[in-house]
Amino acid sequence: MSGSDLAVAAVAVACFYALWWAYSLSLRLRRIERLSKVDSLTGLGSGDWLQTERWPAALRSGRPLGVAYLDLDHLKITNDTRGHAAGDQYICTAADALRQAVRRGVDEVFRSYQAGDEFVILIHGPLGDLHRCAESLLRRLSERGVSASLGLAYTPVTEFVPARAELRLAAEAACRQAKKRGGGCAVIAGHDPGTQARDESGDRGVWSPTGSTASTVQNLLVDAAISELPSRPTSP
Repeated sequence: MSGSDLAVAAVAVACFYALWWAYSLSLRLRRIERLSKVDSLTGLGSGDWLQTERWPAALRSGRPLGVAYLDLDHLKITNDTRGHAAGDQYICTAADALRQAVRRGVDEVFRSYQAGDEFVILIHGPLGDLHRCAESLLRRLSERGVSASLGLAYTPVTEFVPARAELRLAAEAACRQAKKRGGGCAVIAGHDPGTQARDESGDRGVWSPTGSTASTVQNLLVDAAISELPSRPTSP
């Protein structure tokens, strides 16, 4: 083999290893990116991905937007009495129920924090019956043996306005109201963040899923959760 042939072979080998290294690096980067977007326990979208990408995209979508904020009940008791493995299974069961309850390819479900029991659902597009939506989510969880407190906020306003960005805070505040009611129920924010209008009653409704300790849908008056929202500007 001549010297020129050896040089060509050496270049070919170097090119092969360079391509192999680049391919391996791209696989590792994709894996890191995927891990940053997916919650390792539940397989849902991560809270970081929601905060950095999906929430800003939802605000700019130009579509009506709803946010459901859920906080699981009884997780601490489950952890204390049955162990953390049972608690993790409780979280996974809730995640699976929520994943199946939403519209695939339309709505999005996230676990807010890696070590937490809170979930956020982005509901994209028109939402006709808020009561039915909240009750359906709680019922799906109840059928799997999971209890949760739920807050739901929605606006039909499609333009990006500062108040639209407060939907997540409104849903979280409504969830806290549901928690104060003892859990296992939903509180719907009656104030539309995009306008100054209120719903027919001017208040919020609280519902418990069929089959729970409060077996019938109740219309209870609750204090405005919007007053609890921190006053801070939010940008997408």
